[in-house]
Amino acid sequence: MTWPPAYGGIWILSRYADVRAALTDWRTFSSARGVHFPRAEGMPMFSPIDYDPPQQTEIRERMASPVTRDAVGALTPELRQITARLLAPVVERGHGDLMAELAKPFAIEVLGVAFGLSESCRSRVREATRTMWKYISTDRDASKFWPAFHALLSEEIDRVRAEPDGSYLTRLVAMRQNGKPLPDEELYSIIVSFCIAGHDNTMNSITRLVHTLAGDPALQLRLRREPELRLATAEEALRRWCPTDRFTRVTTREVTIAGTVIPADARVVLLFDLANRDPEKFPDPDVFDPDRGNSHHHLSLGHGIHHCMGVHLARAEFVAVLDLLAQLPVFDLDGPGELHFENGRHIMFDRVPVRFRTEKEH
Repeated sequence: MTWPPAYGGIWILSRYADVRAALTDWRTFSSARGVHFPRAEGMPMFSPIDYDPPQQTEIRERMASPVTRDAVGALTPELRQITARLLAPVVERGHGDLMAELAKPFAIEVLGVAFGLSESCRSRVREATRTMWKYISTDRDASKFWPAFHALLSEEIDRVRAEPDGSYLTRLVAMRQNGKPLPDEELYSIIVSFCIAGHDNTMNSITRLVHTLAGDPALQLRLRREPELRLATAEEALRRWCPTDRFTRVTTREVTIAGTVIPADARVVLLFDLANRDPEKFPDPDVFDPDRGNSHHHLSLGHGIHHCMGVHLARAEFVAVLDLLAQLPVFDLDGPGELHFENGRHIMFDRVPVRFRTEKEH
């Protein structure tokens, strides 16, 4: 634990046990003042992560239906079809960029199918998200990203009100609270959260996963022989490269962590990425090891009441990609991947160039 004086003083937790304890105790470590910090003035709340119970519980129930285990099970055949369609031209060509041609379009298309976003919205949501991350912390001026994002969501709301299509978005817009439509603040908060969380973390995680595989042909061959290892491989990638490395909370009372007293009303930063590399929990934490056995205990998907709602969908997406890659020729990196640090929370690949081996090269 440390206490730098930045922003008036913040407390930073990085040990696995401490971060997990804070995520478990939502009454002490509150999300209600926003988990993003610094936070641009005028930006929306994100549902349900920026709320505490009982409001968090109510919102989470309204958001649950498209990401339940049954809903994801019904969607799984389509996930496989999307994966195959996106990879087909790359394999035929023999090389390609698995960020631009697989991870990004796959994550966005699955988001659109699962939640009911139009083709127009899908084509613009990534750029809207990237613009938001550019300004959300550094500039602290939401006017540079939120009006455009709000307009994009308004188009989607107007579309499904005019022509209901049976999608989750249609059902959400038609929901009532005490006989009245959902307040605009909550409606937009839910939709923007689905748009961002529904593609951003999945895109980043799939990119990390395929980059890892491209550098380890032996693991690719092993995943062909051992399909039961595929989900464990995805979990280890999530542990080793957390897609969102931190969120924050605010203490509602004085609390003691590891012998140190944190006062009430203190901003606390929870470093998920470092917690996932705590050697007391994960020996040799910087080693990528799909046989680790406890990789699924990582905190990349949160813990407690804010555990990621889309966990079933995310895991189904990872397995769909790994299942298809296991049927294809071995692939290698075809040049360096290009990384950038986005919004102070994501270390992302902009490119993952690969080349598939020919029969002679196997």
